Amino acid sequence: MIETEFQAGAATLTALDNQGAGPVVIGLHGYLDNAASLEPLAPFLHNCRFIALDLAGHGNSSHRPHGAHYNLVDYLQDLHALIQHKEFDKVVLLGHSLGGILATMYAAVFPEKVSGVVSIDACGPLTKPVETTTEQLRDSIESRFKKTRNRLKVVDIEQAVEARCQVSDISEEHARVILKRNLTQDAGGHYFWASDPKLRTRSNLRLTDPQAKALMGDIQCPVYFAGATNSFKNLQENYPKREAWFKNAQCEYFVGGHHIHMEKPDEVGAAIKRFVEQL
Repeated sequence: MIETEFQAGAATLTALDNQGAGPVVIGLHGYLDNAASLEPLAPFLHNCRFIALDLAGHGNSSHRPHGAHYNLVDYLQDLHALIQHKEFDKVVLLGHSLGGILATMYAAVFPEKVSGVVSIDACGPLTKPVETTTEQLRDSIESRFKKTRNRLKVVDIEQAVEARCQVSDISEEHARVILKRNLTQDAGGHYFWASDPKLRTRSNLRLTDPQAKALMGDIQCPVYFAGATNSFKNLQENYPKREAWFKNAQCEYFVGGHHIHMEKPDEVGAAIKRFVEQL
């Protein structure tokens, strides 16, 4: 995979790109992750043009301007700008967690642009009841006034790895791979955060269940869900509740945690390869 970057409207998105031929597969990582989390799947997509993006604010990609924040629609706008700019036709979207949510949402909004969706340990948008609207708006605004981390403070990478493992079911090995891409290093070997502290602010509003159902019902392409049996996402319980939302979907479960594609790339990668080749 080769380091590259793409212009997506006002955003500059860095990526790991195999620069291959064949169908274009765009990889979208999870919240606070980056393109490195999807690199283990690259060997299974060697017959495709596989581009694993750093979403805005993550990894080495540009940050939103001062006063701007990170809402789902803005990520969709970035993705659309990139696809339009590169004149990609009928891409496959491969997303993990947040990236899986974005993949399904984009496929619904722009069905003519997408030939297939792979969603790893995510099953459509997160939702909240309409009665929580006022609370969500207040929490979102207040989160923007909370003190964020100091980007000029030296980061102890081992402490950062330990902290990440405490809040997620991820191994130290995989946490370190991801975190290194979210850090920058000076000439003296000191690490500093490269990712945007504003990523930790709360979203404005989540969709309601009826809104999410209507959106997912507009997906026209096949969708492949890869669930992890030991993940907090609990797709084994949630997917059956949403299965009827999708016109053409299948779900397969793998034994492991939320970053199942990093834990068991041979199993997950082979399944994704089969799905892509059948499109």
